[in-house]
Amino acid sequence: MLTSTYKLVEPALVPLQLLLAMLGMGATMVVSDFTSVLRDPRGLAIGLFVQLLCVPLLALSLVHGLGVGEGWAVGLLLVSAVPGGAFSNLLTFLGKGNVALSIAITTVTTLAAVVTVPLVLRVGAGTFLPDDFQFPVPRVMAEIFGYLLIPLAVGMVIRRLTPRLAPAISRWAIRASVAFIVLITLGSLGTGRIRVGEYGFGPPLVIILFGATLAFAVPHLCRLLGRYDDDTVAISVEVAVRNVGLGLLVLHFFFPGQPEQGHVLFSALFYAGVSPWFALPIVLRHRLGKTAVLLRRPYPRPE
Repeated sequence: MLTSTYKLVEPALVPLQLLLAMLGMGATMVVSDFTSVLRDPRGLAIGLFVQLLCVPLLALSLVHGLGVGEGWAVGLLLVSAVPGGAFSNLLTFLGKGNVALSIAITTVTTLAAVVTVPLVLRVGAGTFLPDDFQFPVPRVMAEIFGYLLIPLAVGMVIRRLTPRLAPAISRWAIRASVAFIVLITLGSLGTGRIRVGEYGFGPPLVIILFGATLAFAVPHLCRLLGRYDDDTVAISVEVAVRNVGLGLLVLHFFFPGQPEQGHVLFSALFYAGVSPWFALPIVLRHRLGKTAVLLRRPYPRPE
């Protein structure tokens, strides 16, 4: 019953969750939040550097260093190549991080994905990449404008025109978005699509190692490069929580009809399921006034 219900509601819930999340965050923001990112672009530069270069290099290192099988290699590389998404923006908001920076990184990396995803796959998995491979450009454009920029702009307009109502609108939109995430997660688990022991515990452990390394190393790198804690939260969450949905759109190109295609699918779905747990400690620590960098004092942005 849960499985059939999930199949019916998933297509509607996911877009609605994204729209509500961006609308709710937009209702708390003003244009100056984004101009501040441009005035000090170091946070954006670090986020792009980590997202576009460091993450794929980590995946390549694990693939070659641990000698994983072909399907698992393609799956991990695919996860590493896709950008972050609206869920990472929402977690940054809940963790009181730099939401404008998170949205900026999401927007730029999603636009760049048209080039970067095929490039990473050709470099790391070119042997398995068919000649007719095409990245879903229309879906990328729909993600950016339909689920990211337009609802964000609507929320900002609401704040500008009805400043008294904006906090309540934001609060209820965010609450509804989180509720939809819970429903989607429970429904996904109910389908039984992710069976951890199906392929043994080796592949899941490699995927966990990949995510845990990102969650530990990126906050320390941000602190080393002098970023405030709110920037560190934005960059770290953006890197840890990836838009696996984009990756699933190109899954049919790899190993059609072969068992390895199941490995790619498992890698993507499993990472989507565990990635919030990599980000939650960062989110919770900053929300409680602590730093995401272990054994270091908080480094708040000056008022």
